[in-house]
Amino acid sequence: MKHKTLLPLLALVAGLATAKAAPPKAPKLVVAILVDQLRYDYLDRFHSQFVEGGLRELTDKGAFMTFAQYNYYPTITAPGHASFFSGSSPMMHGVIGNDWFDKRSGGMMYCVEDADVTGVGTKPDAKAGKMSPRNFTGATVADQMRLHWGSKVVSMSVKDRGAILPAGKKPTGAYWFESASGNFITSSYYENELPAWVKAFNDSKRPDAFVGQTWERLLEEKQYSESDESAGESHLAGEKGSTFPHKVIKEEKEGYEPILSTPYGNQLLMEFAKAAIEGEKLGQGSNPDLLCVSFSSIDYCGHKFGPYSQEVHDMTLRLDRQLKELFAYLDKKVGLANVVMVLTADHGVAPNPENAKEQGLDGGRPSVTDMLVELQAKVAERFGEGRYFLSPKGSLKPRLVEGNLYFDHAVLAEKKLQPEVLTDFIREWALSTGVVHAVYGRQQLLEGRAPGVIGQRIANGFNGERSGDAVIILKPWLIAGTGKPATGTTHGSPFSYDTHIPIIFYGAPFKTGRYADEFSITDLAPTLSAALGIQEPPMCMGKPLVRALK
Repeated sequence: MKHKTLLPLLALVAGLATAKAAPPKAPKLVVAILVDQLRYDYLDRFHSQFVEGGLRELTDKGAFMTFAQYNYYPTITAPGHASFFSGSSPMMHGVIGNDWFDKRSGGMMYCVEDADVTGVGTKPDAKAGKMSPRNFTGATVADQMRLHWGSKVVSMSVKDRGAILPAGKKPTGAYWFESASGNFITSSYYENELPAWVKAFNDSKRPDAFVGQTWERLLEEKQYSESDESAGESHLAGEKGSTFPHKVIKEEKEGYEPILSTPYGNQLLMEFAKAAIEGEKLGQGSNPDLLCVSFSSIDYCGHKFGPYSQEVHDMTLRLDRQLKELFAYLDKKVGLANVVMVLTADHGVAPNPENAKEQGLDGGRPSVTDMLVELQAKVAERFGEGRYFLSPKGSLKPRLVEGNLYFDHAVLAEKKLQPEVLTDFIREWALSTGVVHAVYGRQQLLEGRAPGVIGQRIANGFNGERSGDAVIILKPWLIAGTGKPATGTTHGSPFSYDTHIPIIFYGAPFKTGRYADEFSITDLAPTLSAALGIQEPPMCMGKPLVRALK
């Protein structure tokens, strides 16, 4: 009798276990938002000035990875866009920079260039249209969603690499902005004709409405903690000063590109995203669709003014309001309860070196060009005359490409000089300059002998086919200069101001909260894949953060 009494209870327990083990319910739409150069600290520094329904919708209601890091070097746009949705680093997917030295041709290779395709929506031979993901090895969450559900995938950015690399190998469409014409375009890799909704958006001539506009502060000046003219700031196209207000001045040489350094660049893309949701009927089918949107204007602005500028502060606040408009549109068309989102950035940014120096930090712009000329002379003095280093187009001067120095192995063989011996010589010379943090050799990186957090980041970004023979890392706060006066700033280092970025997951599969767990950019794709109940991308090297999943 006792056994008979237990049977219903056992059946109930078995039923509950089965329910818990079932795949998660699929959303109607997945939205991946990448904000170019959005440092993590912006979301905390400016949080009190965000509005309800914008970034706060994500930071306050999502699963917020507050200690997310890029686990490789260099921290720049193309590798960031290739990594966040593939779960792999440049070591595996091969996108080691925006450009790299191609050892086969002896020239430079742009990350998404493809001579075998033609432009669509532009002149067929226009350089802006000769782009595809063929230099990227692997697949992304976009590909996995297509394979699992047959999802529609639409990806967009004002930058070609920002649209192309997250979209995977066979999206419904990938679209980027052509500054010369003011249109969104694609290439014959994807389709032979622009969809009607893209043509209609281009026909609206929306960029023309932004030309001549004046960018004023959103809030009163006293509400900005930064100076309006910090040391090292640059200026917008056509302007002489670096202070508010700023006017959008279209120049013949740059076309519509000046728009992109202002909040109007993000506004343009946000409106294009809404057109895509409507035009492709995203989220209206029986299976989930995917929309990838990469906002780039904070990056364009940040390079000119730096992370401690009123301009970057103001643009982040305006992006907050623009995202509120996009989220409200998603709620109207799909329902936010049916949407899963992830937001991140492709890298951070360093302070302007002059601004860093004013704050007592060791900021500076050492002339790497002069340093390499000195190195070449030192090597010739030690090992005999010869052209020891390769440079694009046969230049006699050695050149660093994202920290990579390429050896001429034919010369080394002729002199019976082992690459490791040359690397050791370069390391001792570099460390004597006072501006170099470390030098890593090819063999050392391939064999996994790069110690510490920084060493591991260099190794994760080193690709055996495309990277150089030595990687030279400058000390923190330093930016490579040319010996000539310069302004503005950049990114790319393995240090936290470039590696620490926000990652926020939003939607039904995730537990709301702030998570200070160790979390790498390569963990994003497997975490999202686990939440969706799909296979992670094939070259994924990360792991899901299970405790953030319901």
